[in-house]
Amino acid sequence: MKRMSALTVELPDNLHQKAREVAAAKNLSMDALVAIALAQSLSRLVPDPYLEQRAARATGKGGEEFLAQIPAAEPPDSDQLPQGYEPKR
Repeated sequence: MKRMSALTVELPDNLHQKAREVAAAKNLSMDALVAIALAQSLSRLVPDPYLEQRAARATGKGGEEFLAQIPAAEPPDSDQLPQGYEPKR
């Protein structure tokens, strides 16, 4: 079992209320919601050494090889761009 630490945090009332609503809607305890939110936020702020090492070794060749395997074919009608579509620039 993982060791847990207690943490007291002061939040603006509106943020606390929103957290309570989200926790209730997702059937989570406030502790679980805060732990999930903090973990997600930290994962964006702190680079993962494993992923950094993999990215450093990347050459881009694998992507080209993967794309080369895709047959040159028109997409099905359900996957066509709308008529008159212009990409944003």
